[in-house]
Amino acid sequence: MKKAITLIVILAAVLMAGCSVVERFKVAEKQYLETRVAELMEELPAETAVTVEPVATEEVKAVETEVAVEETVEATVEAAVEETIEATEEPEVEETPDVTEEPEVEPTVVSFDPAVYLGSPDWVHEMDVADWDISASEYDLASFANGSMTLKALHDEPGWRIAPTTEELSKAYMEGTFSVGVCSGIDSYGLIVRTSRSSGFNSGYFYAVTCDGRYSLRLWDGAKSVMLVNLTASDLINKGKDQANRLGVAAVGDNLTLFINGVKVNTVVDEKLEKGYFGVFINRDKTKDLTIKVDQVRYWADPEIK
Repeated sequence: MKKAITLIVILAAVLMAGCSVVERFKVAEKQYLETRVAELMEELPAETAVTVEPVATEEVKAVETEVAVEETVEATVEAAVEETIEATEEPEVEETPDVTEEPEVEPTVVSFDPAVYLGSPDWVHEMDVADWDISASEYDLASFANGSMTLKALHDEPGWRIAPTTEELSKAYMEGTFSVGVCSGIDSYGLIVRTSRSSGFNSGYFYAVTCDGRYSLRLWDGAKSVMLVNLTASDLINKGKDQANRLGVAAVGDNLTLFINGVKVNTVVDEKLEKGYFGVFINRDKTKDLTIKVDQVRYWADPEIK
């Protein structure tokens, strides 16, 4: 029993030491042999020869087994630590591609202004060339200056001027842009459409707006007038002096559709006049020197009116 305790102490000391396994095994073997020899010397008489017993094979094997177990444990621990380290390594984070934001699509604005949805006009006059008939008249005085045609009323009856187009129009949207100076009451101005050369331009439909903010449509056949639309108030008219208005008439077949500043206000059916030329007119009431300026006239042939 004493021997076993001694051997265990020695092996424990060896295992706790920081030397390598081989060195610890040699030290343990040496210490064991020295201890064993000492014990045998004490047990034998002085004359008896000392015989050194070899170390039991079983005991050596036990030491070797313990060393192998320790090596296995250390290897297992190291492997587990390495696996843990590998497992805890943070995975590579893939870069998220930038998301391209789609541009906001602006809503399409639907216009009911013929000058917008009909596209480019078939004919336009910017009043920069004096190619209208501006000969002397007892009803009005016409002149060109600074990109406008000026009409001054000389009579209580209307006076008009015909646009220098080359053909009569049976299906067209016609438009004029006007500005008025000093005015009052039912002083008026506007468009004449479907007037014929054969009548000496002495007939047509007269579409007028007044200084006090009303519009009307009448038929003149060269002898008398027939009111197709009586004076009708409209907030669309820029009324009063020093104002501008854009007037339009769509004459398609028997339909006459009236527009004020791009907005439809009325439609009339009349079959009296089928085609003709168009122009502008002035008609004074209270203002002796009523004067207007025409800045532009134009037309679109074969329009599809909304």
